[in-house]
Amino acid sequence: MALYDNKYWLLSHIRNSFISTDDTGMCELVMAGEGKDIKFHLSNMELYPDPEDSDDEEDDFESYDLPLDMDFSTRERSSTKVQLEKLDQARKKVGRMRHIRWETRNKNAPDEECSNMFVKKEVKPKKEHTSKLSALMKNCLNVPRNPYIEYAKFDGSGQVNVPVKKYKMYITMLPQHQRNYPMHISCVANAKIQDLIGLILLKFSSTQEASGINLKSVSQYGLYITEEDGEVDRDFPCLDPKEPVSKFGFSTLGLVEHKDVAKTVNFPEDYQSVSILESNRTRTLSDKSKADENRQMENDIQAVEEHNKLMEAPLYKSFRAHMLSKVKPKVEVSIGVSGERIEIDPVPQKSSKLLPFKQKAVSHPIDTIAWCEITDVKHTRSCFRLVYSAMSSHNVQQGEVSALSSASSYPPTLHSSASFKHYDFESDNKTAQDIVQKIRLILELKSTASREKYMAAREKKTKKKNINFIK
Repeated sequence: MALYDNKYWLLSHIRNSFISTDDTGMCELVMAGEGKDIKFHLSNMELYPDPEDSDDEEDDFESYDLPLDMDFSTRERSSTKVQLEKLDQARKKVGRMRHIRWETRNKNAPDEECSNMFVKKEVKPKKEHTSKLSALMKNCLNVPRNPYIEYAKFDGSGQVNVPVKKYKMYITMLPQHQRNYPMHISCVANAKIQDLIGLILLKFSSTQEASGINLKSVSQYGLYITEEDGEVDRDFPCLDPKEPVSKFGFSTLGLVEHKDVAKTVNFPEDYQSVSILESNRTRTLSDKSKADENRQMENDIQAVEEHNKLMEAPLYKSFRAHMLSKVKPKVEVSIGVSGERIEIDPVPQKSSKLLPFKQKAVSHPIDTIAWCEITDVKHTRSCFRLVYSAMSSHNVQQGEVSALSSASSYPPTLHSSASFKHYDFESDNKTAQDIVQKIRLILELKSTASREKYMAAREKKTKKKNINFIK
């Protein structure tokens, strides 16, 4: 941005460069007598004088204010032109109108005049027109039906929002000079290999090259992996006819007719029984192999699921259940199980203030947990028991919680002995199984002293029962 304060130069710039519309003529009146002074000063002065040598401050010329109207509106149209346009539009409207004069009907008009007003016209009957396609269809009623027409539903050309697969098919039954040109086939992705073969035969049967070839049933052909130049790779077997086409990613295939007698349809009479026995035998062997494969697959899936559960066992997970007691009513709690500890937190209830007791939160390290098992299974609910070492828990948490089991008022058992105590819970069957399975997997990963001690005491008790039973 440049600043220049020479008043003569500014007046000249306004006069010659500033364009404005002034209907009043005030601009010309204001700047009328300054033209000579501006030319004289500009001719005698330098174009760009230095600020020190400028005589602008000594001059007594005053600049007039230029009244500028900022409303640059367009000129209004004359009333004559507006009226002419209105007359032109009215003339156009009148030209499109038709004026009809209404006259009363003469009652004494003769009948001949009335009959001539509405003359009855003879309507000529229309000639029946038959298209060439209809005539061709009528003449071709006895044309034999294409045996591969049932595979036309697997054609993928023209399908909308349906996954399709495109192939280049080489027909190996053709002569050598015609075999090098592939046939482009589009098939829906949910079709099987035998359906694709039927679609190929359907397309091929409508071509001129198929006139000299005796086509056979679909089962007598196979699809083989083919190179881009049309050479069939004989090292690989043909694609399984029962498999879907989406399983294979090959885009270039070759249609080969099976020359083997075992793969044809028409067998000799003396060979038919032998081929049937062999086919039944191969079918039973294939069924057995498929059953073994399915069984092996199920075992693998089960092993993977068990491995995933074993890896996810140390991760923290929360469950909802009800804590049972022989003295107190059952309380809803949240059981948090992880690889480090097991936390039992009571769920806040609206009526908890009215209860005579308050359930406290309990936390046990995983080293103090001895066992977990399902004790009772009902129709929709299951009860399970969590056994922990009371001595180890007391050493780790000094006075943090008190035992919630009611076994103190009953004769001492393995679960309610001085070294082991337990909690009883109730929940739905799936939740109970998940909790027990997760805790057992954690105990298998971390063989704690509490678990070994509990299992040894349990085995000893079982032996005593067996001895007493024998006696």
